[in-house]
Amino acid sequence: MRTVRTRGRPGPAGLTLIEFLFAISVIAFVGLGVAGMFPTAFRSVLVGGQITKAATLARSMGEMAQMEPFETLAWTPSAGTQYAGIHAFDTRSTSQVPPNSACPPSLGTTHDGRNSYNKRKWRCDMEGEGAQTSGKGLPGGFGIVSVACVNPDGTVNGTTPCPTDLRRIAIEVRWDREGSRVVNVVTHVLRPQ
Repeated sequence: MRTVRTRGRPGPAGLTLIEFLFAISVIAFVGLGVAGMFPTAFRSVLVGGQITKAATLARSMGEMAQMEPFETLAWTPSAGTQYAGIHAFDTRSTSQVPPNSACPPSLGTTHDGRNSYNKRKWRCDMEGEGAQTSGKGLPGGFGIVSVACVNPDGTVNGTTPCPTDLRRIAIEVRWDREGSRVVNVVTHVLRPQ
């Protein structure tokens, strides 16, 4: 009887050193590619969060403005900059909102423009102490609210006082994050009957 001998490695089958090194290099190459996506994904989440925060701040200011008594929607020139019948409020302006206003502002202030609770609250929400690290506010953020007297056909009526019962409120939120970013919201308010 004849014995057949087979050539091969004794013991269990396994990988050679070359196969092992090749497998490790493929895994490392794929792993580095995946790891490179994390900073980009994080940046996208951060910017998306800031856009959402800006839109929420703009909508909340629009809602606050709609809750104001209709007569105060003309926001007198002393409370803002008037141009072509449009009254504007800028959160950066220290003449419109005192820089030493406490955050959050206290309730009970009047609707006289400069001391308006809503304006101070919006500025506090916008700037948020430590906006970068705390997640509050927007980095380098500021907001502009403009109120315009609007004719029934939608055109701006530049006369003062406003003869119509319609106001257009435009809210603009700007902030700096790898370039200037902006969110705009426009709403209209009709004098209640």
